[in-house]
Amino acid sequence: MEERKHIVILAAGDFPTHEVPLRALKEADFVVCCDSAYKAMRNEEFGMRNYVVVGDGDSLSEADKAALGDRWVHVAEQDYNDLHKAMQWAAAHYPLPTTHYQLIAATGKREDHTLGNISYLVTFAEEYPGTDIEILTDYGRFTAMNGSRTFNSFTRQQVSIFTMDPDKPIYSEGLRWPLEEFHARRWWQASLNETLGTEFTLRTEGHLVVFQTYEPKV
Repeated sequence: MEERKHIVILAAGDFPTHEVPLRALKEADFVVCCDSAYKAMRNEEFGMRNYVVVGDGDSLSEADKAALGDRWVHVAEQDYNDLHKAMQWAAAHYPLPTTHYQLIAATGKREDHTLGNISYLVTFAEEYPGTDIEILTDYGRFTAMNGSRTFNSFTRQQVSIFTMDPDKPIYSEGLRWPLEEFHARRWWQASLNETLGTEFTLRTEGHLVVFQTYEPKV
């Protein structure tokens, strides 16, 4: 059986301070860095050897590009952002079924970038069905899903659910405030829920983005 790879995609939002995303960055088998995040990565002392920098190059100096050499991957098109370009590169170089992708520094700073990057999880789920991919922040993790999925959890973990398809109902098991054929017309309407035990299950015919905190509610 092929060894499972752990790939981190580093975006240009707020650089993490929590131990979970920092540990993921340190322990990654390979880091795909958006070009706009290169300076932040360079300023941190992670001793990373296995990485590339991907993007359109507008955030890099000619000296940066020269120093990177073959670690620099230029993608000129402007229809998608650097996060999408980095994910495309990662998916092309590491087999999807045997790879765990974690997106770090994808939130913070400009709110429009944060919302756009979170919603990209649904695009990735559509483009790469069955891929194990999540965003790690300083507070918790975002994942995208459709169909049915059971999540590992712990008692009083805070869970927020955001639908990308409000016409599709949501069903849940294992949440304090159960969802039964629930239509979330606005993003806030299925947020700030709470788990009852060590797992919970969500079902929908549409696409959801699910946020889980690292710590239980006190």
